[in-house]
This record gives sequence, C-alpha cells and structure tokens, in this order.
Amino acid sequence: MPELLAAIRPAGQDFPVLLHIVGATVVFGALLTSTISLALARGEIRLLRLGYFSLLLVGLPGLILMRLSGQWIYQKQGWDDLPDQLKDPTWLKIGFIVADGGAILFLLALVVGGIGISRLRSGKGGDGLLKVTMISALVLALAYVVAVWAMTGKPGKPGAGASATPAVSTGSAATVTVTATEFRFRLSQASVPHGTVVFKVENKGKLAHDFSIGGKTSSLVAPNKSTTLTVTLDAGKLLYICTVPGHASAGMKGNLTVK
Repeated sequence: MPELLAAIRPAGQDFPVLLHIVGATVVFGALLTSTISLALARGEIRLLRLGYFSLLLVGLPGLILMRLSGQWIYQKQGWDDLPDQLKDPTWLKIGFIVADGGAILFLLALVVGGIGISRLRSGKGGDGLLKVTMISALVLALAYVVAVWAMTGKPGKPGAGASATPAVSTGSAATVTVTATEFRFRLSQASVPHGTVVFKVENKGKLAHDFSIGGKTSSLVAPNKSTTLTVTLDAGKLLYICTVPGHASAGMKGNLTVK
C-alpha cells in the first residue's frame, strides 16, 4: 500500500508520464510485431516487409516519444537537483541503459534491415540480414521487459533497504520532529548540534513520504504513520529531501543548520 501511494505524483507530471507510457507501449508492440513477422516469414516478402516497416514506421516514432518524454519526466522530478549520493538510483540507471543502449541497437537493426529489404527488391537475397533484425528486435523486447520491472519494482531505490529504527536511547542526541505533508516538511528545530541526531518522521499527509539527510534515508512512511531515523551529522548546512520521485521538486526539501 505505501508503494502504491508513493506512485501518486505531484500535479504537472501526469502528462509526460502518460506520453512515456504510450511511447514505450508503441515501441514494445512494434518490436513484437516485427519479431513475429520476421520469424514466420520463411521467405514470404510481404511478412518480411511488414516486420521491417513495423520497426521503421511505428517503432521508431514510439522510441523517440518514449525517450524525449522520459527526459522531460527526469527534469520535472528534479533529479538534477538531488545530492550526488541520491542521483540516478539503480532502477533509473537501468531505464537509461535500456533506453539509450536500446536506441543504438534499434537504429543498427533498422540499417541492417533496410539493406536486407533493398537486396530482396533487387533479387540478391536479404533473408540473413532480416534475421539479424529479428534477433535484435527480440533482444530489445526482452530488454524492455527488464526496464518495466526496474521502473515498477525500483531495485536499489534510496531508502528501500532502510527500516524503521526501533526505540533507541537518545541520551545526549538531539531529537528533531519532522512533519511531512503534501508537499513540504516542517522541522521542530531549524538547527542542531553536530553529532548524533534522531529524526522522528511523522506523515500527516495523504501520500507516502520518506526523509533523507546526511546520506541516510528513512523507510517509506504511510499516511498517519511514523518512523525514526538516526544520523551522525557533521557541522554545516545539510540538504534534506523526500526521495519519492517528484516530491523534492514539488517542495519537499530544505536545509538544516548543523553547528
């Protein structure tokens, strides 16, 4: 349930996400059509042409739409503004590798297939080249399945491995209450002494949030729930954010003064 709630995005991000999904669906459909057509062709020119032009006329526009809208989402969600340790988590890197690496393979497959179609027209035979295109399309389809798994499962998501910290003896540690709502944090203290700080994160909003500071991230907190995060901080101004995609750019970030 918390992960489902976290999937809800701030206003203004739904349209680029929709475009991204449409583009990915179109590309995947074209890849499957091409793979099946080329596999069943067995020398049948019409099926060979269908397989190739599915990639060229349907898959290529879908690929362009998917990649451009993906970059739009990246900017909308403020990934460039995050600290280095939170930039491009594993699931996002997988998405970029599949999108960019897949685009190169896709274009190469189109070139090889185009040569194959040209040879077929001139009667010189191009079946072998179109088989290479078919294999490339199959590899790309499998790669997109991996990308979908990464986008939905988010392996390596910051904070995914963190769990609620059990009750601890705070001793001389400073304690800060962090209240999360849509889309802001309110801290009970604007500054803390350096050393161990215990953050009590309370979610008073309607969406799931987490709290990240000093290289550590709390577990995802469902609405009306709380957790604690214990961090050792050095002196300076430290950025704190919610790492749920889009939440920081919507306003869930700030700076804590550590003396």
